[in-house]
Amino acid sequence: MKKEEKSSEKLAKKKGDMESKVEKLKSQISSIGFSSSRFDELENEKVELENSVATSQDIVDTLTAQLQGRLAFNYTDPVRGFDRSKVKGLVARLINVKNPDHATALEVVAGGKLFQVVVDEAITGKALLSRGKLKRRVTIIPLDKIKSNGIPFAAMNKARSIGNSMNSMASPAIELVGFDEEVRGALEYVFGSTLVVEGTEAANKICDATKTRTVTLDGDVYDPSGTISGGSKNNLGTTLVKLSELTEASAKLDEATNKLNEVMKELDEMSASSKQYEALNTQLELKLAELGSIEKHLSQTTFGMLLEKFNKMQEEINEATNEAKEMALEKDKKWSLHHDLKEREAELTLNREAKLKDIEQKVSAAKALAIEKANKVRLVSVTLTRTCISFTNPTQKTFSCHTRSNPNLKH
Repeated sequence: MKKEEKSSEKLAKKKGDMESKVEKLKSQISSIGFSSSRFDELENEKVELENSVATSQDIVDTLTAQLQGRLAFNYTDPVRGFDRSKVKGLVARLINVKNPDHATALEVVAGGKLFQVVVDEAITGKALLSRGKLKRRVTIIPLDKIKSNGIPFAAMNKARSIGNSMNSMASPAIELVGFDEEVRGALEYVFGSTLVVEGTEAANKICDATKTRTVTLDGDVYDPSGTISGGSKNNLGTTLVKLSELTEASAKLDEATNKLNEVMKELDEMSASSKQYEALNTQLELKLAELGSIEKHLSQTTFGMLLEKFNKMQEEINEATNEAKEMALEKDKKWSLHHDLKEREAELTLNREAKLKDIEQKVSAAKALAIEKANKVRLVSVTLTRTCISFTNPTQKTFSCHTRSNPNLKH
């Protein structure tokens, strides 16, 4: 038995040492401040964003390839250190069609101007034309020189009034596109003098009434000079629709890319802590496994089983002792409450007796007063009940007075 006890003591000591190591590792892991759940969340978000970026990039590449032929504008810097922000770009790339249903009309409104290049100043345009090594002919729109002829306010109101009366939409073309205020002058030059109208009948009537060029949603053009053009739409509007799709896809791509960069940055910052966390967590798992093995071995020895039983009994004794202490405290509270209630009962009894005595005294006084008042009433009653009895004959009046009194009345 002593041999068993000695062996168990060694195991118990080994268990204690292992428990200390486990607690130390837990403390180290806690001090790192690393959140494995947050790291896993970022990893999952990274995968989703990478897929989103890839999808958006595919869309952008496809649309760019489809539009590249018509919307490509390449040039060489005309001078060293040339500021490329002076070149705003093609009109088609500077607008955003608010409603795809208006794309055909807007493309007809713009015509060839859709592919003209907007620059900040005429001098910039001249530099591009002379030294920009342009690969195709282009028309330059310098913002400092261009002038636009807008639709008069009266004509605009009249067009809208006619459109409303015919249940038709009538709006200046420039109001149907979004753009940066920086290039407003150029876009007023391209879209500012034309109305977009829903329906041929309304377009014809508005054109005649306002003397303003109108374009239907299908791309038919009514000119104040009297000419009408239209027919097959072919691929009219597809350029602007695809440009809108390209703008939207590019915005989504930029948003997803920026978010992915933020996630990657946070993951990089957590990577060092992640490695340290993984290393400590691996050690913790090993120590917990060793501790479990020691506990199992210890519980299977004779001494260990007896010790476990002893510890369990000791635990029950401790629980019972604690429960007894709690019951003793509860008993003291109840006795204290009992004494308080007894004191209050005695106090209430004294108060009750004092009140009863006071009431009795008042009742006695009231009875005495009632008797006194009753005697006075009787005296008055005797005086008032004297009766005068008169005997009268025809010639003489005789009066006889008798006193009637209560025989019980004491004089």
